[in-house]
Amino acid sequence: LCYGWKEKFSHGKMNLLHDIPITANNFDTISCIVEIPKDTNTKYEYDDKLEVFELTRCLVSSLKYPINYGFIPQTLALDNDALDVLVFNHDPIDRGSLVKCRPLGILEFEDNGEIDNKVLVVPDWSPIDKYSKLSDIEDPHLKIYKHFFRIYKLDRSSTSRVGDWQNGAEALNTIKRSHERWKFERASMS
Repeated sequence: LCYGWKEKFSHGKMNLLHDIPITANNFDTISCIVEIPKDTNTKYEYDDKLEVFELTRCLVSSLKYPINYGFIPQTLALDNDALDVLVFNHDPIDRGSLVKCRPLGILEFEDNGEIDNKVLVVPDWSPIDKYSKLSDIEDPHLKIYKHFFRIYKLDRSSTSRVGDWQNGAEALNTIKRSHERWKFERASMS
């Protein structure tokens, strides 16, 4: 038995959006939280007020997420949610996992008139000589991810527009701007 676990955890909770630092080394790597493991059809979103993962819907039965999906802590994107992240890994990563990653690119995406771009990252432990830029991800993968975001909301009354893939510099600029927006929002709440 592990004695004292209640005391250890009762003094405070960790909020995955606000309490995990976005980076520790000048944005060479960033923290990412997985909400939806690859190859599943259930859509979960982290609720930072309740500090739980909420099941928001199930995709059409034959449709599954082709990549691990989540968010970058300490960010506020243009849609007023945390910045979305696509974690490229050959295997599913469990929901709630913290993964240190390198940004490679960003997919332009608009949902119901709001900018909702998706940052593509690889785990930091992936070989840097194999995955250091967007073009290192095989083109069929990039096409599959783009196609998925074109069709994954067809069963809902929403309008989505998928743009093009942009490079790592654009991804990094988006991450930094989203982090600045988060800091401004947190300061205004104090």
